[in-house]
Amino acid sequence: MTSKKLTRTSLSEQIYRDLRRALMDGEYRPAERLTIAGVADTYGTSSTPVREAIMRLASERALNFTAATSVAVPELTPRDLREIVAIRRDLEGRAAARVGEIATPSHIAEFEEINSRFTAAAAKDPREAAQHNRAFHFLILRRAELPFIEAICENMWTLMGPFLRSFHEEMPVRELSADDHHHFRFIAALKAGDGDAAREAMQADIEWSNKLILRQEAAGVQATE
Repeated sequence: MTSKKLTRTSLSEQIYRDLRRALMDGEYRPAERLTIAGVADTYGTSSTPVREAIMRLASERALNFTAATSVAVPELTPRDLREIVAIRRDLEGRAAARVGEIATPSHIAEFEEINSRFTAAAAKDPREAAQHNRAFHFLILRRAELPFIEAICENMWTLMGPFLRSFHEEMPVRELSADDHHHFRFIAALKAGDGDAAREAMQADIEWSNKLILRQEAAGVQATE
């Protein structure tokens, strides 16, 4: 009895983590629909652990139930997005400053490797670019060794990941793959051991999202006229 319960709990937890990671990575777009049966088929399992995982994500506002057997990725309002951007700006900025003060040469090499992958993907594959971008930001959170900030930011990324997928699809490639991208400024700050410059570079990178928020907001206004 105990063994079966632990196995089911473990499966539900795995599905929850996989779906949460997929949302953070931008594998789903805003308003995209998922069915419990479809997810269960993907994992080759019954609907029970899938429903448990989806209910956890719904309680975190990362998914919305649209019917008893289906959910949708939320379409966040401009106000929602700006609030998340503000939270990320403050907390990820703090983590970036910390990394700027303590980064080792091996840490810097890690950032350069991920950024190289990001810039290459930005020119050809928005989905892959979104994943490498998340990896870059999460490496900052991990290297900062600030676990409470990391946990809060993970929640923000779960909500904002689908939007960031759209960001990488809609922003001009020349801007995303340019050699003056904010990631490069952040890495330069690490090499200089400048925590303040690292904070500023990362905050500017995060605030870049406001460009697409404004564009979507303007499109919404035009649609109602």
